[in-house]
Amino acid sequence: MLMDIFWYALVGLLLVGYLTLEGADFGVGMLIPFARDEADRARMRRLVVPLFLANEVWLVAFVGLLFGALPLLEGKLLAGLRIPVTLLLLAWFLRDAALWFRSAHPGAGWRRAWDAVLPVASLVLAAGWGVVLSVLIRGLSIGGGGQPTATLGDLLHPFTLGSAAVLVLASLRQGIFFTALSAGGDNPLGERADRLAKQLTLALAGLILLTAVIGLVSCDAKVAVAINGLFPAIAVLGSGRDHANGKTVRALARGAAPLIALPVSVGIANGTTALATRSGVGELSLGDAVAASSTLTLLAVTVLPALVAVAFAQAWFWRVFAPGRSAGRAPEPVAG
Repeated sequence: MLMDIFWYALVGLLLVGYLTLEGADFGVGMLIPFARDEADRARMRRLVVPLFLANEVWLVAFVGLLFGALPLLEGKLLAGLRIPVTLLLLAWFLRDAALWFRSAHPGAGWRRAWDAVLPVASLVLAAGWGVVLSVLIRGLSIGGGGQPTATLGDLLHPFTLGSAAVLVLASLRQGIFFTALSAGGDNPLGERADRLAKQLTLALAGLILLTAVIGLVSCDAKVAVAINGLFPAIAVLGSGRDHANGKTVRALARGAAPLIALPVSVGIANGTTALATRSGVGELSLGDAVAASSTLTLLAVTVLPALVAVAFAQAWFWRVFAPGRSAGRAPEPVAG
């Protein structure tokens, strides 16, 4: 059982890494409409372009390890969450396309179109992950065939919508902090970002607590919901103080708490139940979801060293291309 928990936790850790890193990219994408001119928009795109593909390695690793170590769980997740997963995939494609294709054509209309796609796709990505993870905390419904599924009521439940809004605001705020690292307080873009960050801090903390209250009333996983509310709210308020005091890197670290707490809460809520339902019917236990021992041994030999190498490569990549080092230097992607 301990090895089963290890692989389950490792899959979750990869998702946490993805949301922590990509949250800032989602936020920068959503900030594009706030840019005053083309120079500001170019600056924001250059913040995302050097890093977003490296950050997405964590998502690819998450999906790959989920398929390899927990194959039955992946199948049931894709079947039960097909609507939000489809929207996530579409938004992922469009967000990346907006970053790659915008500079492929000189036409003003072409560029304006992709400038409209980027913030919408970024918002859908952030909200979509909030929907998926909060549905897993509450537990799925049972469809007509007796299979776990996310119904329209699950997707539009107040706890689900609140969690989606939390991830949107948290990502937007991370994008502001990320932009501030490059812009500086004396730059007009940095000054506008500072004002917006101050406005969002209390709003986000209040929304986190409100969503937690809704979850405590409507979810069985009281401990997970409480943790998902209390600690992120405290961290958000602390990150606001850090940003106000000029400690933007620390603000980024603390501000990632809502992005980290939601996937962690899924594990706390479900325990050794890999996929939970509210009725208990059709649940998938972790012991049944995990792959055979021979497969896990192969993954341990091949995948674990690769993940360690990827972690070091990611640290190097951020060290080289982080704001302040790459700003104004990294080119926009061009059509190949």
